[in-house]
Amino acid sequence: MHERYSTKRNRWFLTLLMLTLPGAFGAPARAADFSAGVAAYKRSDFAAAIEQFSALAASGDARAQFALGLMYDNGEGVAADRELAIGWYTKSAEQGYGKAQYNLALLLESGHEDAAGDAQAARAWFMRAAESGNADGVEWLRRHAESGDPEGQYRLGRMYLKARGVPRNDKEGYRWIEQAAESGYVDAIFATGVAYETGRGVARSYVAAARAYERAAAAGSLAAAFNLARLCRLGRGVTRDLKRAHKLYRQAADEGLVAAQLSLAMLFEAGQGWRRDREMAAYWYRRAAAGGSVAAQINLAFLYAEGLGVEKDLIEAYAWYAVAAKSNHPVAAANLDVLRDVLSPTQRDTAEARSVELLTDASRSPTSRNLATATESGGP
Repeated sequence: MHERYSTKRNRWFLTLLMLTLPGAFGAPARAADFSAGVAAYKRSDFAAAIEQFSALAASGDARAQFALGLMYDNGEGVAADRELAIGWYTKSAEQGYGKAQYNLALLLESGHEDAAGDAQAARAWFMRAAESGNADGVEWLRRHAESGDPEGQYRLGRMYLKARGVPRNDKEGYRWIEQAAESGYVDAIFATGVAYETGRGVARSYVAAARAYERAAAAGSLAAAFNLARLCRLGRGVTRDLKRAHKLYRQAADEGLVAAQLSLAMLFEAGQGWRRDREMAAYWYRRAAAGGSVAAQINLAFLYAEGLGVEKDLIEAYAWYAVAAKSNHPVAAANLDVLRDVLSPTQRDTAEARSVELLTDASRSPTSRNLATATESGGP
């Protein structure tokens, strides 16, 4: 097992704390407070160091939270307290601080005299530490990948493709993902399809991409079903088949994949190589809009403003533009200004109340599945 950043690594700890990154603390006063904590630590005035770090940690400073976790972990100036160390490491780790993620993983893995370790939680934090660029986390992940761990291989491969924690290397990324796919890891099978479709790390082949998507979709990957639908619609790597494309889009959309819902809506609205049906377009825009798609919110608002596929309703149009405008979309903001001049004060009040209702409903609805890893070249 790796050793935590404890006594052996105190020199590293001090060096880390002395670094001042641009914008790291938000204000010169906070940076000065942090430096004061470091200075106190260096002269072994741990009580003063904890006082400085505690104030910063309470305000959300990830490095100060990590520093407190380390001091409670090592018992420096305080009695060693595993639970407090875990608490502060967690606060820092959840902000993406790699050193805290790795130390937290070590603590969770080791357990203590009254309880066994939590291997599953530790594994998750080791992987997040690797993706944050923590050297020990990357070493942990590479060791697991080399031992044949499919998830480790997949995660390491994605890190190379996305330059997260390691330099970008498409060929190396594909090599690791392919190994995971050969073990039947579904996300990796899907990722090989993306690699073949985009030509990332391997020669582009729509035929090979379609085969990979077929295999992953058969194993339950909605992202793969969505991408395969596009290939079927365009006739890339497979025979063009609109009926099958529709079935695959529906499969993913019915399961809550927002990208599939948006794609169906756009296809039904445009009617280019697809049956035009604005009522169906409105239905799928509404589903995608409720799932958080800003594009769907704007397009649905337009349909209501123009009375296309739905009864014309400027109040509903205003409400959806207002929801989209919360994401600072310029089109939504501009169209909202237009409607603001058209509606009466009473209508605007009603529309504003409706937008609050839509936002509340969205926050209460089950989380929709967003497509973060599928390729969507040239539209739906």
